[in-house]
Amino acid sequence: MNMCTTSADHVADHVADHVADYVADHVPDYVTDHPPGHFSDHPPGFQSDQPAAVADTALKKAVRQMEEAEHRAVLWFADIMNRRLYRMLGYSNMAQYAEVELKFSKTKRNNFMQLARKLEQLPAVRQSLATGDLGYTNALEIIKVVTPVTQDKWIAEAISVGRRELAAKVKRIKAKARRRRGGAAEAGQGSLLPENPVEMELAAEVPVRISLEMTPEQFARFEALVEKAHKLGAVPAGQTKVDTLLAGLESLVQGTSTSANDGNKKTSAKPTRRRVFPPPFQVHVHKCPDCGKSTVQTSRGELEMSRADTERAECDSQIKRPGQPSTSTIPPGRRTEVLERDRFVCQAPGCGNSRFLEVHHVKSRSRGGGNELDNLITLCSGCHRLFHEGRLKTKKAV
Repeated sequence: MNMCTTSADHVADHVADHVADYVADHVPDYVTDHPPGHFSDHPPGFQSDQPAAVADTALKKAVRQMEEAEHRAVLWFADIMNRRLYRMLGYSNMAQYAEVELKFSKTKRNNFMQLARKLEQLPAVRQSLATGDLGYTNALEIIKVVTPVTQDKWIAEAISVGRRELAAKVKRIKAKARRRRGGAAEAGQGSLLPENPVEMELAAEVPVRISLEMTPEQFARFEALVEKAHKLGAVPAGQTKVDTLLAGLESLVQGTSTSANDGNKKTSAKPTRRRVFPPPFQVHVHKCPDCGKSTVQTSRGELEMSRADTERAECDSQIKRPGQPSTSTIPPGRRTEVLERDRFVCQAPGCGNSRFLEVHHVKSRSRGGGNELDNLITLCSGCHRLFHEGRLKTKKAV
């Protein structure tokens, strides 16, 4: 394994050499009486009764090595979990492997699994862990609030401040996110001082968290269905469990709608009109004409949308202005033409998803792009979001 050596490591190694010389010169009897392999009361590399400076240097080096080993362990853990290598090692799930083979406590197992899952969606965090720039503890802290859009900012913050300061900022951003989403009673009263715009931007990107209660039998069914969907190739690579759940609900809604429409069909001698394919669901979005912020109404109150999701909605939606009839950003007939041309499949190279399809303006409407066929392309919601976040790797191809 290649390891990255930092200047701090050189300093530590230099100090360690002096420590070794000191031990050899000043503690010869101890070394003679306790040859290698004979540390019954002391772990290898540890010698008691050392001067304060020697003990301090050795401890700090050991702690640094422990932290380096921990963040590398997370990467190996994620690799085994995501590639399901635990099955080849004789275990049915990662939790079982971690408990038996790694002797992890429940808390440590859950922390490793949570971080490992997040790394799949956060390539910059993964890279920072791999290089050693970001430690395990700080990575575990920032995943509470980080998203693909904000990961670079949070990594820089985690590297530049201490752990307590980082934990305090994460807590503060989470509270601001709750206040923005109507949870002021839970988060506490807002400050009378002007809000920090950078922190407010970070708060707007904090994911909405929900929890589902399942019986053990329901959870087992859920995991079995997800695994079966993966084996059948119904789940595109990189799709999260949230995307999988939403796709399942969409399939249920579409199947029910199709059955109802088929049951209500009447035979007619008249030629059938071309079928129009509207979006399978509708979400009401309110965009403030003054500040430009967009929000959606939910059971948790009014939640603010990210900039990327706002731009997605403006690509393919119906717009209702006070006193005016609704207008579609893309006429229904033209939307159907695009979907049929693209065979109802996401056109981002390598994707192939046929769920949650949206029509995207290659040249945005704000830059003068129109609804000509060659300016419209089919993307799934995931790729569409990545495009507007500027993170779609195949953006030029699209």
